[in-house]
Amino acid sequence: MAFHDHRPNRRLGRSERPLVKLTKDLTGFLYQAQRSLTYDTLHLPNRQRGFLAHILVEFAEDLYQDIGMWRSLEQYNLDFFGTPLPCVLQPDEEMDSDPVNPERVQFLLWTLYSELEPDLILAPNHQDLEHLSFMITEFFTERFARLRYNSGVKAFLTTPDQYGWEVKRKLVWLGQHSYLFRLNCANYVQDHGGKYDVPILDDFLCQENTSWSGLGVIDILASTLDITESQRRALRSWYERHAGYFRIVSIHEPLMEVVNILNEQTYTVRVDENASVFETYQLVFGSLVPWDGEWYWSGMQQGIETVTEDIIEQLRQELPLKAPQVVYRYREDLAERARELVREQYQEFVDYYGKDLVIYADGSAMATDMQTFLTHHNASKPKAAVAEVLEKHHLTDISPQMSFPPDLLEATDGIGVYCNPDEGQEMMMSFDDVLSGFQKQGRDLNEDESEMVRQFLYSDAISPQFVSKLVQEYGDVSIASSFLIPHECAQLYLEYLLRRYKGHFYRKRYPSITLVGS
Repeated sequence: MAFHDHRPNRRLGRSERPLVKLTKDLTGFLYQAQRSLTYDTLHLPNRQRGFLAHILVEFAEDLYQDIGMWRSLEQYNLDFFGTPLPCVLQPDEEMDSDPVNPERVQFLLWTLYSELEPDLILAPNHQDLEHLSFMITEFFTERFARLRYNSGVKAFLTTPDQYGWEVKRKLVWLGQHSYLFRLNCANYVQDHGGKYDVPILDDFLCQENTSWSGLGVIDILASTLDITESQRRALRSWYERHAGYFRIVSIHEPLMEVVNILNEQTYTVRVDENASVFETYQLVFGSLVPWDGEWYWSGMQQGIETVTEDIIEQLRQELPLKAPQVVYRYREDLAERARELVREQYQEFVDYYGKDLVIYADGSAMATDMQTFLTHHNASKPKAAVAEVLEKHHLTDISPQMSFPPDLLEATDGIGVYCNPDEGQEMMMSFDDVLSGFQKQGRDLNEDESEMVRQFLYSDAISPQFVSKLVQEYGDVSIASSFLIPHECAQLYLEYLLRRYKGHFYRKRYPSITLVGS
């Protein structure tokens, strides 16, 4: 991989050429440094070692040139956890004043190894991690501080941000090519089909939460750019892209007016020279994001060829059923109705079970009991309301047979069902190992218990509230043990892990429940 491949515009300025030699030298240095480590935990094959050298040089460039990406990360960490480097630096502990110092390198490596070696469980204070961090710091202190050059990255990120596509161009580079996110992006794309398609990349850029303290690309860019607070809030809201069907009402280059057919909201969209690809009265499926009082297309747009009032009505009915959480972003009335329904279901769950967490021995027991709960729930409804529902949806039975995935029904190692008042029901399989792992209070956990405690934290479907439910009962020592977190990090490590692996729960949330007949 050439060094310029990940530079803005894939170009390397003449004064930046020493960075190429520095990367080659660091690659060789890492090979020698690797041989001096006590364990083989941090050993990397040649290709990955080359990746790491590229990233480390760009990390040092960011700090020595004060570009702002790492500074932004540390500021978020300070706001979230009271320390710029959670699990490496304690809240009352100071780090070296040099731009590149051992503590920063240690946090960088600790986070990067989770992307380079996803199955590796690495302690943040692993002795080789600390040793390698000191050696890399000395390398940069000796070599990097003497470099004098004009950073193309800094020049690129300080260009104007007047228009949304200027910001989006920076967002694409930051998410796909910067040292902070390119491994995250590559792993995300690999997990979603392996191709850098526009929709996949747009999803990563706008809404994915990453291993960098659960932050997204939009969060780091918003803090790095020299923009107003209003612009910063708008950029950080891009995870709430307004995806839907839009009828083009008028086109007056460089702007056009579109109406969302699901809520009749009008959007002023800036398109400039791209106006010619759209037609008045055309129906378009796409996503819009705000910038400076206007809206911009994000990702791909698809024109609907045949449009009749019947088709429009069909689309109005289908999208809330297929993607309710997306529709709730701009239909607050539906979102609030869904939230009320979730709260009602929570209360009914607690009234029936007497608690919000129920544990089953296996999938069969869970399915039987949940069916009984549904029947009880529906039987308690007024007869007139039941009759109305049956007639409206052409049903013969108010309590149809519930459907569960085969792997859930066949589970024999425990299932935990937690009813979250904000999210609804959450289910965790292999709950026997999760529970026994927590009950051991961090002592003598076997491999299965440690793994399932970690999976409990990794799972996108398990909320921080569910984790807190077990922590309140059994403490968090087994989480620290499973992630090899030292005792001295106890005051802040759990909040860090929750944000890192469940960052999407710390953004504005929308109910996953679908409102039938809305």
